Amino acid sequence: MTPNAIDFDVRRDFALTKKVTYMNNGATAPTPLAVVKAVTDYMVKCAEEGPDSSPVSEYTTSLLAELRRRVAHLINCEPEEVVLTQSTTDGINMVANGIAWKKGDSVVVRGGSHEHYADYFPWLRLSRDRGVVLSELAIDASGFFDLADLEKATKGSRLVAMSHALYNTGAIMPLEEAGKIARENGALFCVDAAQSAGTIRVDVKRIGCHFMAFPGFKWLCGPTGIGILYCSREASEMLTPQSIGGESAILSGERGEKVLAYMDMPHRLQAGFRNYPGAAGLEAALRYVLRIGIDNIRAQNTKVANALRQELESKTAAVTEFYGPEDGTKRTSIVSFAAKDPAYVVRKLEENGVVLAERDVGGGKKAVRASPHFFNTEEEAARVAALARPLLAPS
Repeated sequence: MTPNAIDFDVRRDFALTKKVTYMNNGATAPTPLAVVKAVTDYMVKCAEEGPDSSPVSEYTTSLLAELRRRVAHLINCEPEEVVLTQSTTDGINMVANGIAWKKGDSVVVRGGSHEHYADYFPWLRLSRDRGVVLSELAIDASGFFDLADLEKATKGSRLVAMSHALYNTGAIMPLEEAGKIARENGALFCVDAAQSAGTIRVDVKRIGCHFMAFPGFKWLCGPTGIGILYCSREASEMLTPQSIGGESAILSGERGEKVLAYMDMPHRLQAGFRNYPGAAGLEAALRYVLRIGIDNIRAQNTKVANALRQELESKTAAVTEFYGPEDGTKRTSIVSFAAKDPAYVVRKLEENGVVLAERDVGGGKKAVRASPHFFNTEEEAARVAALARPLLAPS
């Protein structure tokens, strides 16, 4: 199906488009007005009805059920496989700390420290503290790995971990092939989808992963402090919850026995209250993003990213290197490029109303990273390039 053009009335939903050119959505995306209103409406309802009143309790229960249905639609899973977390980091740590590791177990991580630290440090700590063997896949300049290397490393391994799309180069990893290799070798597969959920299609059934973590506040345009952990039914019993409370377990037993039993998914992994205002915002954000359509978002993001690359290349030789695949189908909208002093370029651009970021692209090398989203335009791409070119020119 051919994607439809996005109606640029959406720009009115993002207040910052009146003031700045914001292309740092790979870090934190702005929230549309509908999300701001949803968070505010939830807080007002609590203020008017009482936060522990029946109306608010019933509304919260309904809200969480609807949020899980929308996440299930986004990634093609069951609502009970959706666990509410604080962030991607929180979700990955629930997996890393919840598995009953044995000394000598092996974990395979794509690229080692080239992964986002949220998907590297938890596994690195296991290798330091629990005697887990950490295998780091070799990668090329864009961050891709050899499937034959993955096949070899996965034999006898307990878990494979990697990002769906890379935060530094935008490269989209071959997850379906990786998932097949993991399953054929009896390994669990854990995916960091922080840079894919909301900007490209994500299908956990096609990928074949057991776990997937992502935040609400990047490409989904939701509020901070709330994220998602997809935990498949088959893998849920492999995780020991790291927290326990009245929301996640029950007390039973006869003749004075006190027996603790965890509740069914997803509640067994959710002790304590959740970020309910954030949940209201994330539900509204998902409704907003899904109404636009992921394919439409993907098409617009690719168009702006390609325009930015072309503008940076066409009128100056100052950009000597882009990081990430040339083929636009193999990367997200992230555009990372070389600069003598990336931090200086980012700072000077922000002084002129353009928000980009500096990121490590491997080996301690830094780059300027632009990460446009569907509310950005080709005209903005031209403006960013025009402002960047003098800053990139050799002194």
